[in-house]
Amino acid sequence: MVVRPLEHTADVGFELEGESLEALFQAALLGLLEVMFQNPPQGGRRRRRLRLEAEDLEGLLVRFLNELIYLIQTKGFVPGRARLRINPTPTGYALEGTLFGEPFRPEMGFQGEVKSATFHGLKVAEEGGRWRARVILDV
Repeated sequence: MVVRPLEHTADVGFELEGESLEALFQAALLGLLEVMFQNPPQGGRRRRRLRLEAEDLEGLLVRFLNELIYLIQTKGFVPGRARLRINPTPTGYALEGTLFGEPFRPEMGFQGEVKSATFHGLKVAEEGGRWRARVILDV
């Protein structure tokens, strides 16, 4: 799993890489945490179930990141890792899984709010047997 920051004039972005879709989405979680926290949790004792659907993988990735942003900034739950399963459906894709995290704490070093994940420059594709994505966050 790989997360590389992207240079972007007004927002924050990163490129992701994983051996599976699930690893790619886990990398997206780690990329988001790197943007939002100096010392994010590496896992967690608390759990939250998650189920999301979208028409395509790009939409699913945006929904996933926006759900994480909501949980962190509104519910005070900071997921450090996820166990995910992504499957095709008749109308697109479904993501099901469990988030493992901790309550928001000042010692995590919050670096600022993220408004949302965007579709700007978004791309999810399988290349050479590995999944890759590019994500831009509106900060």
